[in-house]
Amino acid sequence: MLLDKMRGETSFCPYVNTGTLFDLATGAFKPGVNDSWILNGGLSQCTGISGRASTYKSGLAGSLLARALNVYPDAEAIVYETEGTIADSSRYDNFVPIDQHVSDRIVFRNTTDYSLTDFYDDFVKLVNDKISHKKDYYVESPFKDPKTNKPLKCWMPTFILIDSFSRAKSNKSDDQIANNNIDASSVNSYYLYDGNIKTRIMEDLPARASKAGIYVIMTAHVGDKMDLDPYRPSPKQLQYMKNNDVMKNVGSKFEFLTTCLIQTLKATSMQTNDKKCLYPLGNKSSDVEVNCVDTMMVRCKNNAGGYLVPFVLSQYQGLLDTVTNFQFLRDHKNYGMNVQGNNQKFNPYILHDTTITRTNIREISDDYKLRRALELTAQLCFIQNLWGTFFLPDFINVPPEKFAEALSKSEKCSVDRVLNSTGTWTFGKQERERLTILDVLFLLNKEKLI
Repeated sequence: MLLDKMRGETSFCPYVNTGTLFDLATGAFKPGVNDSWILNGGLSQCTGISGRASTYKSGLAGSLLARALNVYPDAEAIVYETEGTIADSSRYDNFVPIDQHVSDRIVFRNTTDYSLTDFYDDFVKLVNDKISHKKDYYVESPFKDPKTNKPLKCWMPTFILIDSFSRAKSNKSDDQIANNNIDASSVNSYYLYDGNIKTRIMEDLPARASKAGIYVIMTAHVGDKMDLDPYRPSPKQLQYMKNNDVMKNVGSKFEFLTTCLIQTLKATSMQTNDKKCLYPLGNKSSDVEVNCVDTMMVRCKNNAGGYLVPFVLSQYQGLLDTVTNFQFLRDHKNYGMNVQGNNQKFNPYILHDTTITRTNIREISDDYKLRRALELTAQLCFIQNLWGTFFLPDFINVPPEKFAEALSKSEKCSVDRVLNSTGTWTFGKQERERLTILDVLFLLNKEKLI
């Protein structure tokens, strides 16, 4: 055939899982080896997280980084902190289960002796070094090549967090401030030069990152747009951004060269009517520790944009994924749960013998089966309510009570098997059996239970 000479080894750049609802917000299911279905969602080669001050964009970004490192135990990361708010990498250990540690796989740099120029020089060296050692980092994934039915190959991920890109400064822009009076005319070109540098970086970074399996997370500040002509306001940056919102000091290409862009819209303290913490951890929590952060999926090349995704974050422990799943179900009319005692006690259909309350959920989240039950139920709810299901089988819309009943009757897909499994993918043999929500539904359908 005419194009045979262009055919070669098939490789691809999958999204990497974080084990949170973020994976569904950015993902889609792809065929895997052994007739499995894998969630290709999570962090992309260039994930942007934008938002106004105090909307937890740094907490969300750091949590996703730490969760991804926890899913991929051989991966490493660079954190470039530009705002002077974090002292070292130990903070990221707070964002994973208490018996896990990720800080020993993080190289931490800040602006004390490290500029944006230095960072990008190191980034280019990292890409080149990884490519030169391809045999060590280019491995088989569990995704299936549809043409050959063999595993697709991809890069072992390396993660980078720039927090924030808005505050990062190049060597030359730093010199302009340091070597001149603050009111010197030469300083006027600072923002112009800084913007040009960041635009050049954005034009290069996503494509270069994909060549070596580098996954970059960048946070950016959002501020008010200044229109010189109030009677003819300029158009909004992206379809799902507010007309008055603009991302600050990130160059002119940030909004459409990030492969995934999420915006933190607002953070609301989660409290009871008497102003106590809604989801306390025993007596350790302050009244304002836990916040609900509403986010907008502004754009995503792997899924649809435009819908709201709420995340529950602790000021100390970052993203609380189990509480996020629980709150998501509560927000959708207590989907998949029986409710008792005036909306105070909850029993998941899948794990009906377990009682959840707002005051015990963080403590009993140590129970893996409970975490998995809420995760699977929240995923089913998320897909049915927020995804377009054009290319998914009709049984994806199974009611949650029928889903739980089918699991209780299944011989091959028992409740115990499913709740001991994992929905995330990684490389090589996994500690737990991998069963995504779609795998489970297909197995139940094969037994004619749904």
